[in-house]
Amino acid sequence: MLRVLTFEAKTAIRDQTEMESLISYLRNKGYLAVIRGMFTGMFRQAKLPEPDEQLITNMITVTPEYRFMTEREDFLGDLFITDDIIYVLNTTGKGALQASAIGYGEQKEALQKFCTDVQEGIKTKFDGRRVRGMDFDWKPSSFLPLRYTTPFGVLIEEERAQEVTDLRVSGLSGPNYSSEDIKAANLLVDVNIRQFVLKLAQVRKMISRDATNLAKEPDTLERLLALDLIAEEYLLTCKQDQHTICIVPSKDHLTQEPMASLRCNTCERSFPEENLQVIYTLTDKGKRLIDGSLWMHIWITELLKESGVKKESIKWNIEASGEELDIMVEDFGSRFFLELKDREFGLGDAYPFLFRITRYGGKLGIVVTMDKVSTDAKKFFEKETRRRGYPIRIQYLEGPENIRKGIT
Repeated sequence: MLRVLTFEAKTAIRDQTEMESLISYLRNKGYLAVIRGMFTGMFRQAKLPEPDEQLITNMITVTPEYRFMTEREDFLGDLFITDDIIYVLNTTGKGALQASAIGYGEQKEALQKFCTDVQEGIKTKFDGRRVRGMDFDWKPSSFLPLRYTTPFGVLIEEERAQEVTDLRVSGLSGPNYSSEDIKAANLLVDVNIRQFVLKLAQVRKMISRDATNLAKEPDTLERLLALDLIAEEYLLTCKQDQHTICIVPSKDHLTQEPMASLRCNTCERSFPEENLQVIYTLTDKGKRLIDGSLWMHIWITELLKESGVKKESIKWNIEASGEELDIMVEDFGSRFFLELKDREFGLGDAYPFLFRITRYGGKLGIVVTMDKVSTDAKKFFEKETRRRGYPIRIQYLEGPENIRKGIT
């Protein structure tokens, strides 16, 4: 999984000229600046002299009129490429400077070094009196700050601020499960085994013949028994008319008193002489894991941990204002939500999910379905995110293999 780590410092850039001088310093330190490289490459292609800081500043400076209309003090930063990390340097419009590291590995140490280089660049290139008033305390922040462009979006942003606070104080619970639960969850990823368990939950009890016919693989029952997801019981029936006499948890019960002395009212045979056949039922553990697709929460959490997400950053089944969120992750300087479905994700699921992502401050929504996302749901997401100008991405992970690849 691609990871983004972001730090922010209350270090205000006054104008584009200061930004250009800082970027020039970083380029001289060996950082390959993508945007400035485009300018120099364009001039080189046209066989013109390489542009200096002032010319680049003039080309990209926002006019005072536009800045007044937008009420923003943004200045164009740059992207810097290294062997395995992309750095992003930009202003936030809040009198702060933001630095991000994007890559697949551990970026914290590398980003700290980049921030140190930025700090040294400011001290070297800026007026000393300016530097004395700056705060270089780099703190974790969120990549891609919210920037709504529609009146409706502004209302959502104001509401979001309140709801995010409510979400934080509502006593979020982290994942809680055992190593045996992990094994069971991995087993239930198999669609045939999962369908068998769901059918057994529906009928409650199933005789051995029916269970064997329903199980697609010959070892299904043994694997479920080994993980304590199902249990064997014994059905005692009358040999004469096949009516049910009782169900016992084991054969030993029939050879022990008082069961051993009891007789059938119809045929008068002793219980040990009557017909006995195996039946299967779900254990409490099996019921717990399929209730609310708990097994899927466990499986996805383990995949997230494999990808580098810290367990303490993962929250389950969050309830706020009557809304329930399956999984929330706050890591890599961002917050995102996962919606889990052990079935097709349809249009009726799409609107509530998008609303919850927006309401609770998510930057990314991931639909995780063991089946597929309907065409109507995809069209809805595309239309709504474009129409409302949300800075939100929706990602689809459909089927076990795509889920594994998409997360790890």
